[in-house]
Amino acid sequence: MQAMLLKFANLRTDRLRMDIFVLLAFNTILFFASPALPQTQSLGPKDTFTAARLSAKEIHAIVEGVEQSAYDTPDSWNKELRVRRVNLGGSPGIVVQGSKLLCGGTGNCQTWVFRKANNKWVSLFRNEQAPIAESFQLGPAVTHNIKDFEIVANSSAGAGERVTYKFDGMFYRVK
Repeated sequence: MQAMLLKFANLRTDRLRMDIFVLLAFNTILFFASPALPQTQSLGPKDTFTAARLSAKEIHAIVEGVEQSAYDTPDSWNKELRVRRVNLGGSPGIVVQGSKLLCGGTGNCQTWVFRKANNKWVSLFRNEQAPIAESFQLGPAVTHNIKDFEIVANSSAGAGERVTYKFDGMFYRVK
């Protein structure tokens, strides 16, 4: 009887080892076979108008677009705004994000996206207020040849909400 119990225990141990091996092999295959997901990003102190290599005329146009929907007016737009060139898919783009005055207590900052159309920088958020976000992601999905824009907004220290904007041919609209 004891020999039978020992044999049964060995079979269970072998089966468990095999199950673990199969599970690890399957997870490894999934990990390496799945495409990398785009990471959210936010702009920092190194993302300036100068770093984005914008001309004085371009800076003026972007600041003018920001002023139309900003919920406050800083002493210096150059100091307040973070700016980064991005690839929108069908055209070059600029992401602009507030850094102090245009930010809230949970780390969310007003964020704009501009695209180059007819040699001018045009806001993709009409004249309504730009979204307030902690971070953002462009793509991977594309609508009307422009990458979708997803924001992450924190409502508290542990909670965040994702909102996706799709290009309708003129502006970004909530999905």
